[in-house]
Amino acid sequence: MAPFVILKVIHVLSAIVAVGANVTYAFWLRRAGRDRARLVDAISGVRTLDARLANPAYILLLVTGVGMVLTGAYSFETGWIAASIVLYILTAVLGITAFGPAIRRQLAEAERDPMSADYAAAERRSSLLGILTTAIVVLIVVLMVAKPF
Repeated sequence: MAPFVILKVIHVLSAIVAVGANVTYAFWLRRAGRDRARLVDAISGVRTLDARLANPAYILLLVTGVGMVLTGAYSFETGWIAASIVLYILTAVLGITAFGPAIRRQLAEAERDPMSADYAAAERRSSLLGILTTAIVVLIVVLMVAKPF
């Protein structure tokens, strides 16, 4: 099998794992409700999925994506690739500087009192950042599949 095809298979599988893990977060948090023990467990689970599954898959996406370009099949100057790289960097910065701290804050507030206004504010912030991040990632997937420009 050609190196490009191997990289592409790994790239697609990594996207499935990364995006798939991210999409489950809202489900687990809603399922936990406001029960402190379940909520703390769900948020801890989300953080573990992110650290051990989604984030490594996102890193593998970058590595395999760059690898595919370096095989000569594509160019970094291609519009949809350049746009995807910019969006990828934006998502990484957003995850590190905003979503990560927001989910840590949500966990701390859940441990204190999941019925409090402080928890509700932390949950809202995490949810909005999660939706924004997911929307950007979906846009990247659309660019990768449609190759519009």
